[in-house]
This record gives sequence, structure tokens and C-alpha cells, in this order.
Amino acid sequence: MPQTSAVVDRPISKSKEATARPYSPPVGVQVCRRCVMDSTVSAVKFDENGICNHCHIHDRLNRAFPTGDEGWRHLEKVADKIREQGKGKNYDCIVGLSGGRDTTYCLYITKKLGLRPLALHFDNGWDSPVSKRNIKNVCTALDVDLECVIADWEESRELTNSTIRGSVPYIDLTDDIGIINSLYRTAASEGIRWIIHSHSFRTEGINPLRWNYVDPLYTRSLIKQHCRMKLKKFQNANMLNVLYWMLVKRIHVFTITNYYRDSGKDIDAFLKDELGWEDTGGWHFDNEIFGLQSYYARHKFGIDWRLLEFAALVREGEMTREEALAELQTIPQVEDRRLVDYALKKQGILREEFDQLLKMPPKYFDDYPTFYPVLRAFKSVIWALSRLNYLPPHTYEKYFEV
Repeated sequence: MPQTSAVVDRPISKSKEATARPYSPPVGVQVCRRCVMDSTVSAVKFDENGICNHCHIHDRLNRAFPTGDEGWRHLEKVADKIREQGKGKNYDCIVGLSGGRDTTYCLYITKKLGLRPLALHFDNGWDSPVSKRNIKNVCTALDVDLECVIADWEESRELTNSTIRGSVPYIDLTDDIGIINSLYRTAASEGIRWIIHSHSFRTEGINPLRWNYVDPLYTRSLIKQHCRMKLKKFQNANMLNVLYWMLVKRIHVFTITNYYRDSGKDIDAFLKDELGWEDTGGWHFDNEIFGLQSYYARHKFGIDWRLLEFAALVREGEMTREEALAELQTIPQVEDRRLVDYALKKQGILREEFDQLLKMPPKYFDDYPTFYPVLRAFKSVIWALSRLNYLPPHTYEKYFEV
């Protein structure tokens, strides 16, 4: 079993290296005149006014998914359908719960709509102590049953190391597969027709495809080439699984966060006062491996994961462009050396080995066998499935526009 954290339950102070500096874009780098997306991001495009395609996608999604009173009316309409299809069952929907702010508020909204959710947590061995307390406290406060799927630690660690050896940007790839599998398989076994999804384009943006592409063949390719142990428990989703879940079990994915706003200090205060939720201490501090993920991606690929979220918050007026640009000149707090070293030790990677892995030529999903050519051939079908709530509604935008 993974060792217990002795680090991330304490506040991490920012180092001098993280002090903000006035922003000056590198020579030849274009920055969006509205948000902070720049030309170093894969597939970014700018119009004649210097506005990026992510801004235009954001605006289009804002029109398609209203919030406020209109958004709540839509939520109530969908909730009526979910309740009707869940009659006679223990639960009418399933909600992924990490212990972080967004999934916690999502679970609360689900209960407020009068639904009977089953909370599901995928434990890959990297939960922070705070997130563990949050999961317990929130489920108790909301009177929600919790299903915890625990990954085999040795396999989970080796799978993550395989993505690092594969020299690709997103080392949490196999954990995402584990989460998807756990949600669908649990829903299928319980007869649940609705998975409640909590990704928000308004506060998180949409990841560029080359940053964190996911498909079963790609995952299998990385495992075949870079995994050093025989896997006995890991279940990789395949295309037949997905088709079975969608067409036979008729499981829908509903991104509830598209229809309400979940940013603001008032929501933090509500979660703390009413649900016993604790602030996890900083950006992505609920997931202890994210410091390593952030450090690895920034140093090897020049990817700063904050860019997407800051850009989205600027578009929403939750952050000024100047504040975002200044913050992007700092070292992410989650990359504190203690957190990165702790993650490397837990992964069984020596610092010298890791430094050599950072020097390996960067690779992306298109350097491996994938289903992407097939997906492109059926892009119109994927658009329809995403709009009919069989896939997350931003699937089309991620796979074909960014």
C-alpha cells in the first residue's frame, strides 16, 4: 500500500522563485488580446482582432448552456427525466467525488435537485489527507452513499511510470481511464442510467488535444511499450465497452456544471459552513501527484496547466488579464520541491533517473497507435452523441477543435 503523506497536509509557503514579475511574452509568441492563451499552445488560432479560438468556443458554449434562472429550469427538466428513469432503483445517478471543491459542489447541486446520487471515489493512492476528510464529511452531511474503488497500488504506480517513460505530457492518463471505467462499470452494475459530470468550461477551459489525449488503443500502446510488469487488475476501456455502455445499458453523461456558476468565495464559505468541507490548500492540492505532473509537463513540454484555467477565469470576469499574466510568471505553488521529491520517492523514481527522463525527446499521442483516425471519420456522430448527453458535451470541441 502507498505510504501516508507527511507533507501536503501542511501549508506550503511560496519561495522567492515564485515572486511575480511583470509579464513580457517571449519573442515570437502571440498572446490572445482577450484572455491569456498564447501561440505556444497546440492548435491555438487567432482571428483578425487577435482573439483566440478558445475564446470563441467559450462564447459559443456560453450561448448553448445558459446559467441563472434559465439554466436552473433546464436542470430541473433533466432531473425530472433522471428521476423517472431511476424509479425502483437504489440510486438514479452517480457522481464522481474527489474531495475537491468542484465535485463537492456538484454533489450538493445534485441533491438540491432532489436526485438520489451514489457518490463514487476512485482511489489511486494519491488522495491528500484533506480530500479524504472532505469525502467523508460531505457524504455524511448530504446523506449520500459512497462507493470507493481502490486501484492496485503497484499497478497504478507502474502505469504512471509507463507514461513518464513514454515521454508524453499527461502522466495521469491511466488514472483517468480508471475513473471512467469505475463510473461506467458501477453505473451498469447498479442499473444507473446517468453519470453526473462536473467539468466546467467556464472555470477550467478545454484541454488541447495534444496535452491530454485519451483513448483505449493509445493507453494499450503505452502499456505495451513501456510497462515493466504484467498487469492483472487494470481494466482498460475499449471501444466495445463504450458502445455497450451507451447503446445497450443506455448510460448518459450529463455535465451539470454547464448550467450553474460555481466560482466565488461565497460558495467556498457555504461548503465549509454547511458541509464541513475544508480548503485543500491550493490549486490541485487534493491530488498529491499533481505537483510532479505540473513540474514534469512544464519542464519537459513547456506546458503550464494553469494557463487553461486562468484563461477561462479571465473570460468569465473572475480574474483580470493582468492578474493572470502576472501569476503565470510565478512557479506553481504545487511544484514545491518537497512535494515533487515526495512524489518521486513514492513512485520509486530516483531524481537522477527522472532528470534523464526529462531530457528524452518529447512525444505526443500521434507518436503512438491510437483510434484517432477512426474518431475523425465519425466526428459528426461524436458531435451528436455529445449533444444528446451520451458523451460529455465538450468531447467534440476537445477532439476536433483544440
